[in-house]
Amino acid sequence: MFEGASIILAMLYAMVSIKVYEWITISALGFKSETPVMFLQKPLFYDVVRSVLFLGAIATSFGMVAIPWYAGLAILPVVWLVAGSIGKKNAFNKYRQILREMAEIAETPDKQAEYKTGSKKTDQELMDMVQTSMKYGI
Repeated sequence: MFEGASIILAMLYAMVSIKVYEWITISALGFKSETPVMFLQKPLFYDVVRSVLFLGAIATSFGMVAIPWYAGLAILPVVWLVAGSIGKKNAFNKYRQILREMAEIAETPDKQAEYKTGSKKTDQELMDMVQTSMKYGI
């Protein structure tokens, strides 16, 4: 029973966390309109939900019988890291897609070139933009 609960909580955590990381990242890249209004109004709510799901997965890991509890606990940090990575990657891809679409409808060649250049930025360049945005609250 605890095995199923732990797996379900870990999967729910992963799904919610991927979206939250995506929304945080795309917001930091300047596209807040790509996030739900409720996330913009109450980001703490989403952090609390993520935390509760993660703590629930930890707690249920200790009750597992078929799988050793330490194996369940060892999987959770991996889920945490992978969810963050997938969420950020999704945001970077969405950012590039938006800029490609903006380049198609740009009114001037200068704007079109600017959007095309932005759409070709590497993940590391975009991550640097995110970190700068979060550091200075831009």
